[in-house]
Amino acid sequence: MTTKTSIHGIAYGYDGLGYNIGDRIEIHPGTDLWMSGARYGVVIGRSGTSGDAVRITLDKCGARVFSGPADRFRRID
Repeated sequence: MTTKTSIHGIAYGYDGLGYNIGDRIEIHPGTDLWMSGARYGVVIGRSGTSGDAVRITLDKCGARVFSGPADRFRRID
């Protein structure tokens, strides 16, 4: 699966909708962290590589920073 990014730096989640730095996100239900209860967080940064395109902090993991492809997350309201 390829990661789409627009010219404005918007990342596209696994639901096909865009999100950006500062947005609340949910990680994909197929990940170990989601199964462990660490499901929600905030986008804190972006990277130029597709494998680590999005940097996040998760609510239940304190200040620890995680990264992954944009399509591993989705924006929540």
